[in-house]
Amino acid sequence: MTTTQRKTIFGMCKSLGMSEDDRRALIFGLTGKESTKELTDSQTEAVIGELRKRCGSVPEPPEKRSPKAYKPAVAGMMTTEQQSLAWRYMYHLRELDEKPMLHEDGKPFTVGERMAGAIHKICGITAKSGEDIFRWVSFKDGEKLI
Repeated sequence: MTTTQRKTIFGMCKSLGMSEDDRRALIFGLTGKESTKELTDSQTEAVIGELRKRCGSVPEPPEKRSPKAYKPAVAGMMTTEQQSLAWRYMYHLRELDEKPMLHEDGKPFTVGERMAGAIHKICGITAKSGEDIFRWVSFKDGEKLI
């Protein structure tokens, strides 16, 4: 990612009134990555494309969109608003966590791994971090999760 692309992402998020949590949730939802520093070139373009769409710029045709960037709502399943709120809470929990749980190698669990664990514990659904983590979470289960 170039400095210009990074500034573009942060500037567009600011113009949309997005908080840091909202920005991180958007990036994670689109790419499965927790930081702009981890993004590949194609992931960076996907994030910028989504932000342009939200800013009201000319949207890309659906056939050119990344499958993760354009997900139509599925009736009865967790809404994008619920997903955004769940991510926001998970990032906030990470900030409040004074003693995070660690893997055997000493590294802390990622926010995605923690979300997958919460989904499994609360909803009984096995999800993997980095994939479409809310794929099988219903609207009602989303309410429980939040």
